[in-house]
Amino acid sequence: MDESVSTAMLVVMETLAPAERVALVLHDVFDFPFSRIAEVLGGTPAASRKHASRARARVAAVEQRPRASRAETERVLRAFKAAADAGDMAGLIELLAPEAGYVADGGGKVTAARRPVQGAGPIALLAIRQIEIRRPDAFRIIEVNGQPALATYRGGVLVWLDTVEIAGGRITALRRLANPEKLARIGHI
Repeated sequence: MDESVSTAMLVVMETLAPAERVALVLHDVFDFPFSRIAEVLGGTPAASRKHASRARARVAAVEQRPRASRAETERVLRAFKAAADAGDMAGLIELLAPEAGYVADGGGKVTAARRPVQGAGPIALLAIRQIEIRRPDAFRIIEVNGQPALATYRGGVLVWLDTVEIAGGRITALRRLANPEKLARIGHI
């Protein structure tokens, strides 16, 4: 797929039902007819068309959301970091939208959530536990794909990178890159 596919789009793809994801990719990317997609999914062409339609609607909803300003994103990232460091569960929950989603990429090299985590409470608890376990000692805001991201370090080595989507001053999507092979391309402090 086009290299310009946003991280937000990838997050949405992760949250689609498998049948929706298959129908969307096979039809919209590879131009498969719905009759062939129905064979793959074990359903009808009409059901395959419906899966693709639902997937397109969810993707369009994400693409239409306005982005938070750079200053707002940096403010929320700094507040998130401070609350996680302090073990402030209530503060984290206040920064996260109730329906917030979290995805992580450990690349099989480090421990990361295997599935997306949904909800402010579970994400806040996860953030606090990760700080307690990994004990990072430095952070800084860097630019990734034209947006602010929170780079977290231990001993001068980048251990994870957080990017967020924000609506109404609250995090709606948190993406954590912890795969050391990918992080090595970003650098150290």
